[in-house]
Amino acid sequence: MYRVSLFLLCILLLNYPVKGAVIADTGDIDEQGLYSKSDHVIILTNRNFDRKVYGQKHALLVEFYNSYCGHCRAFAPKFKSLAADIVAWKDVIQLAVLDCSVDENNEICRRFEVMAYPSFRYIHEHYVKGNANIGERFQSTDSAEKLKSQLIVKMQAEQSMGRLIFSPSLNIASYATYISALSDVPSDVLYTFLVFENANSTVGSELALDINDYKLIRVKRVYDTSELANVAGVTHFPGLVALSSTLEPTSITPKNPTKQTLLKAINTFLKSKNYAFPVRKIDTQELNINLDSDDKLSLNSDIVYYSDLEKTIKTSLHTEIIRHKILKDEALKALLNYLDVLISAFPFRGNLKAYIIDLAETLRTRKEWSGSEVYDLVKRLETNHAPVYTSDLDYIGCKGSLPKYRGYTCGLWTLFHTLTVNAAKNAGTEGPTVLKAMHGYVKYFFGCTECSEHFQVMAARNRLFDVKENDKAVLWLWISHNEVNLRLAGDITEDPKHPKIQFPSVSKCPECRLARGAWNLPAVYQYLQNMYGSENIRDSRRLASSSVAASPFSDLDIGMLSLLYMAA
Repeated sequence: MYRVSLFLLCILLLNYPVKGAVIADTGDIDEQGLYSKSDHVIILTNRNFDRKVYGQKHALLVEFYNSYCGHCRAFAPKFKSLAADIVAWKDVIQLAVLDCSVDENNEICRRFEVMAYPSFRYIHEHYVKGNANIGERFQSTDSAEKLKSQLIVKMQAEQSMGRLIFSPSLNIASYATYISALSDVPSDVLYTFLVFENANSTVGSELALDINDYKLIRVKRVYDTSELANVAGVTHFPGLVALSSTLEPTSITPKNPTKQTLLKAINTFLKSKNYAFPVRKIDTQELNINLDSDDKLSLNSDIVYYSDLEKTIKTSLHTEIIRHKILKDEALKALLNYLDVLISAFPFRGNLKAYIIDLAETLRTRKEWSGSEVYDLVKRLETNHAPVYTSDLDYIGCKGSLPKYRGYTCGLWTLFHTLTVNAAKNAGTEGPTVLKAMHGYVKYFFGCTECSEHFQVMAARNRLFDVKENDKAVLWLWISHNEVNLRLAGDITEDPKHPKIQFPSVSKCPECRLARGAWNLPAVYQYLQNMYGSENIRDSRRLASSSVAASPFSDLDIGMLSLLYMAA
C-alpha cells in the first residue's frame, strides 16, 4: 500500500503562528499581533505610545485592532498594502497600529474610546495629549484604496486649515497662464507637473505625495474648468502637462489617465530628461514603468519571490531555532548544518550572507547556548549587519487566500527547493548536504513534534541518506513534496484557492509528461532548475493590486504517479 507522510498536514496547522514580541526598554518592538515593522507601520504599545504619537512632526493614521477579530485579520493585508503604497509619504504621514487584545494596551484603547474593531483615528502633527484628544475618527472601509482616498481628502482639509505646512501643496486652484501657475514655485525647480482635474479628485494630491522626495520637482493641481486647461489644450481628464522653468509646456496625458498611468508618464518624461531619481524611487519606478509591458511583474506559477525566501529565513531564526531551552550536541550541530547550507547554496543579496556567516561562526565558539542567548545573538548581529533583509519581508508567492493557509510552510518548501537546485549548480557544493541539513532542521527545530517524526519516517522510507548525487537530491525533494501534495489534495487543510497538485502541471510543463502520464525526469529536472535557479528569483516588488499570488500548484492535475520513487 502506498504510504504518504503527514508532514505537510501537520505543518500547515502552523501557517498562522501567534506573533510574540520581546519589548525593549524603549517600548519599541519588531512585531506584535497582526503586524511587524517590515509592514511599514509603527508598532505601538502602552510603553511607546506617548513618545510615538504626541508632538510628532508628521501626521499619523492609527489602526486600533484586536488580533483575534476576524474582520481585523481580513483587513490587515489591506492595511499593509496601503502602508507599502505610501512609504514615500513618511515625512508627511505614517501608519501605526495598536493591538487592543494585548492586556498592557487596554488602557490606551479605553482612553481613545475604541468600541469596535478595527477603528481608525487621524492624529495631526504636533498632537497634544489630553483627555479629550482622541484623534479624529475615520469611517471603516473594506479596501485600502477607499481608506487612502479618505486619508487624502482629510489631508487636503487639514492643509486648508493651515496644517501640514511641510507637505507638498494638495490644494487646487485656477490659472489663466503658465506664468501665473508658476508664480509661487521656487526658481530652482526644474519641472512642475500640472494636473488638471475636478475639485473632488484625489489623483493630483496622490501624485504630489508619491513624488514628494523628487528634488526640484513640483506637482500642482489645476481646475479642469480653468482657462489654462484651454490654453494647454487638455481635453481628457485628469490631464497632465510638464512645465519647465522656462515655461516650455509638454502635454504628457496618457490615453487612459489614472494615477498609475500618470505617475508612469511623469517618470518616463523625467527619465527622458536624464533626471536623477531618488534611490528609493529607482526600484518603485521600475515597477510602475513596466505595468503595461509584456514583462509586467505578476505573480505567476513559475516564479520564486525573494521576499518569500527572506521571510522564511527570518522566521526560522526568530521563532524556530530559539525553541530549545538549551541548544547543544546534535541540535546545535543541526543548526550549524542549516546555516552552512544557507551560506553555500542560498542566492544572497545585500548583507544577509555576512550576517549568516557571522551567526554561524559565533555559534561555533561555544558547545552550549540557551535559547534566549541565541535569540539575543540573532537580534544583535542583525543590528550589526543592518540592513540584513532587502525585501518587504512579506509572503508573495506563498501567500494564502486566508491567513491560516500556506505562508511559512510553503516558504520552507520553497527555500529547500531553492537550496537543492542552487547547490547542484554551484561547483563544489553537494546537493545531498542540503537534504541532510533539512532533515536535521525538521528533526530538531520544526515546531511540531509529530510533524518532525512523520518527516523522519518519510526520509527513511524514501532513503534520503542514500542520495549521493546533486541531481538526485533535487528530484528527491520534488518527489517527497509531491507525495505530500497527493495525500493532502482535497484535505480540509488545503487552501481552496490553491489546490494541491502533482507539479509541474501539464499546462506549465507539457514536456514533463510522457505517454500515459509518466514523468519525464530530465524535463522535470530542467523545470526545477529554471524555477528555483538563483537567476530566476524575482525581487519582492509591491504589486498594483492586493490579489493573492497564483500557486505553483494552481491546476488540479493529479495525473499518473507512475514514478514517485527513485532508484538509489
